[in-house]
Amino acid sequence: MTAPLSPLPQEFSERLRDQLRRLLLHFEEMRSAAPPAPGSWLPPVDLYEMEEAVVVRLELPGVAASSVRITLLDGLLKIDGAKESSPLSDNANETEKPLRYLCLERTSGTFSRRVQLKWTIDPAHVTAHLSNGILEIRLPKAQTCGKELLIPIIEE
Repeated sequence: MTAPLSPLPQEFSERLRDQLRRLLLHFEEMRSAAPPAPGSWLPPVDLYEMEEAVVVRLELPGVAASSVRITLLDGLLKIDGAKESSPLSDNANETEKPLRYLCLERTSGTFSRRVQLKWTIDPAHVTAHLSNGILEIRLPKAQTCGKELLIPIIEE
């Protein structure tokens, strides 16, 4: 007969939770470094820092805003989405079928980009705009980010 399970001490639970969170972030980093899977593509990304914000721009021509999902958790920005493949959608006469495709260079399929942020972000003021095939995500830095804080010492 085995003894009943007792609850874990809170300090141990918190350490375990922290280690699992770091492990998941590590797996996420490894996954983002892997080459894209068949049927997926990687839109080009620009990342730059401004005085008050961090800006991420992705080229997403032909991608609808409703097909994109952006999340931010523990300093990891995730951008997932899909671009529909329809080489004949620009053609007015859809009953006309090509004999063969001579060149197909337009990308389609799912995409997933991950950006690890080293700045503290103010989540209440994050914005994202999609215009002319460019998705711009503006991530305002928290007011204390990058500023020196004087920490007083309390004498006892």
